[in-house]
Amino acid sequence: MTAQDSVAYVAREMAGRRDALIGELVEMTRTRIDRLGFDWQLVKLLEASIAENIVSGLHYLANDTPLESVSAPTSAMSFARALAQRDVPLSALSRSYRIGHASFLDVALRRIAELPEPDRAPATAAIIARSMRFVDKVVMHVEVAYEQERDRLMSSRGGLKQTWIAQILDGSNDDLDAAEQALGYRFAGIHVAAEIWLDQTVPTRNAPAVFDEVARLLAPRLGAVAVPLIVPTGERQARMWFSVRDSRTIDGAALSAALEKRTKRARLAIGLPERGIDGFKRTITQADRVHLIATEGGPSLPRVLTYQRFAPLAMLANDLDAVRSFVTATLGALAADDPRNEWLRETLRIFLRRERSYSATAEEMGRHRNTIQYRVQQAIELCAGDLDDPDHAFDVQIALYATRWLGAAALGHTTGTPETGRAST
Repeated sequence: MTAQDSVAYVAREMAGRRDALIGELVEMTRTRIDRLGFDWQLVKLLEASIAENIVSGLHYLANDTPLESVSAPTSAMSFARALAQRDVPLSALSRSYRIGHASFLDVALRRIAELPEPDRAPATAAIIARSMRFVDKVVMHVEVAYEQERDRLMSSRGGLKQTWIAQILDGSNDDLDAAEQALGYRFAGIHVAAEIWLDQTVPTRNAPAVFDEVARLLAPRLGAVAVPLIVPTGERQARMWFSVRDSRTIDGAALSAALEKRTKRARLAIGLPERGIDGFKRTITQADRVHLIATEGGPSLPRVLTYQRFAPLAMLANDLDAVRSFVTATLGALAADDPRNEWLRETLRIFLRRERSYSATAEEMGRHRNTIQYRVQQAIELCAGDLDDPDHAFDVQIALYATRWLGAAALGHTTGTPETGRAST
């Protein structure tokens, strides 16, 4: 066969194990490049970037696509801009592509070794040359995106705020007096942080006005005593800090209702009131973890989620792989991600919360007692372990709590047709 036929064969073979290759590259990149930091949002962008690059690269190799038709995937551009926003050096981005290309070639060469002897050398030369040209073209595009985003940030006050905040949070700058002057915000006292993200229907040019609108809504309800600090972290996303007078309980339901009444274009994740510079850091970490719950749980969740309400789940959600393993081991077949198991899990969750009362569960769910009894029995039969064991019953309640709010992100496998919605709140 020709060299291109051999390359196309290898590309198709690699496409057959594409998901495993993507997972390996993501894990390798996270492990070998410490400077990427990897907050959960950055991890998701990295996963999407690697996935699209692999898909595009294999298509390019399999179809002998002209190089002039190659451009960086949208997710790769988004990842580059996110690194610039977080003040991660361009060298880390470039190195991630070198690592990825080396791993890609390692897999490709193992496939080439399976070819007949006469085809191996030309196939090796062709796949190295073509993949290098592809990577070089993509890197050129993402580096331009990085530099443009960096220039935009440095020319704006929002960009300067992002730089100061990044340095304060990672501990690389401890000149708090200078930071206070630059940010117009004092680190003494009690802070409440919030992450805000806007619906995709909001034009990016309108985002600052919506941020300000939501900050004005929150300030009196949180007991703010100064102008809030608003730091954009994306086109439709920002972090907010409020200096508050006391450590009052934050009523997420009341804030959700107020936000629904004022605007349906924003969602919020809010941390606890925390004191001093350490509290300034803790409260945004809490908000970020709740933001993860909101992202994984989907749009059916309330528009405002608070760490106070979701603290146990926020701590669990920091390691979704561990959550999925725990849920699968605890719920057994009941962990299948399909509509039938979803309502069985919800019925069992309410049944256990209602102290195993069929009547109380039926009343809350608006169903006949016999229906509830039938559903509970089905759920128990599917569930791993013995619910008469108090320790196991407690584990089951935790697992059901996780699946209620995290949805498919907490489940191990899928059967049937996915449900479009989640449990009501």
